[in-house]
Amino acid sequence: MLHGVKRETGGHERVALGPADEAELIARCRADDRGAHDEFYHRFRRAVAGNLYRVIGDRSDLDDLVQEVFVIAFRGLDRFRGDARLSTWLYRICVNVALGRIRTRKRRPNAIGVDDLDRAAIDPSLTERPETPERSLERRQDQARVYRALETLAPKKRIVLYLHEIEGLDLKEIAYLVDSNPVTVRTRLFYARREFYRVIAGDDAADADREPEGEA
Repeated sequence: MLHGVKRETGGHERVALGPADEAELIARCRADDRGAHDEFYHRFRRAVAGNLYRVIGDRSDLDDLVQEVFVIAFRGLDRFRGDARLSTWLYRICVNVALGRIRTRKRRPNAIGVDDLDRAAIDPSLTERPETPERSLERRQDQARVYRALETLAPKKRIVLYLHEIEGLDLKEIAYLVDSNPVTVRTRLFYARREFYRVIAGDDAADADREPEGEA
């Protein structure tokens, strides 16, 4: 089930920016260069929106969450040590903002869909090969089912399962993003997988128990 919705591009959006250009952009932002702030925002905005959307599975308040990520990023650039790529550091902020959103949300997400977003930016794999209408419907149904199951998990379990199984990150990468350690991430992942597939198995049993339409 998770394999069917795993991102084929692997990992988070990579924004092409060389180390020297990255260092220059950071220095200009730290110097309160308004043009650098604008460049930073426009360079990473689509990747941030896509990362948030895929983790949360919900379009509501997406613009506000994107703005929150950039506010945190601009405030934290002075503390950015450069021990990770800028895009990875920014993704860590996305994960934490998404985790806060999941913890406070009181309702289920809207139906999964990216029609009102730039689909190629959210998931470039969608443009790499044509899809039949049947395959498109099947993929969307799988996505909706996965997110419904993920919604039942505790936030910390949901995040590590999503990052590992759908984004394709390893334990060390996830540990950095969630500010933990690989051993803790491995434990959370173990229990998250077990709970996830228990929910999926329950859905399968419920579907099997339903009578076909048109039968008495």
